[in-house]
Amino acid sequence: MVVDQRALRRRRLENEYNELMSISGSIIYIEPLGNAPYEKYRITFNLRTIISPGPIYREKTICLLTIPSGYPEIAPKIAVEESSMPQPWHPNWYRGGTWCFGYWTKEESLVNYIYRCAKTIQFSAEFTDAKIDAAANKEAVAFWNANKNKYDVIPSDTKKLPTIDMQKPTISILNCSIPKISIFNDNKRRR
Repeated sequence: MVVDQRALRRRRLENEYNELMSISGSIIYIEPLGNAPYEKYRITFNLRTIISPGPIYREKTICLLTIPSGYPEIAPKIAVEESSMPQPWHPNWYRGGTWCFGYWTKEESLVNYIYRCAKTIQFSAEFTDAKIDAAANKEAVAFWNANKNKYDVIPSDTKKLPTIDMQKPTISILNCSIPKISIFNDNKRRR
């Protein structure tokens, strides 16, 4: 059986669009550009970030997500839109405005990819590679190292980011002599 790679890519782009729209809102606003299946999105991150070592803060960063023709084998690109420059003053952001994503696997969703990007905009330690030999912005490494333990500086924003699994039910196993499984969905309890 021959697999139509273009049809698979199209279906994936359609599914990615649906997932992206499910997280789009006041914190991360996602606008598709062009025609479906969308290969470009404008993403407005309404997150406080640091844009220079002063530190100087900015409340909003607008980026373009571009999906290459070789996607998903080739990683998408996120770059700060020219009108929103400068880029975050972060070790994982190139001075030209492109986000250094670190790694990519074709199994990763665009929602997760954007989530990782947003965490660097927030200056989250768990999503920062501040080793001088791995940094996209080597000048920002010194700032990171000098401020990473100063809670009033890093992280620059602590808003809870949207994820696609926020509406899924929570399953818990209750601790009792006869284990019971409860499923909670929209504040309704079922057994």
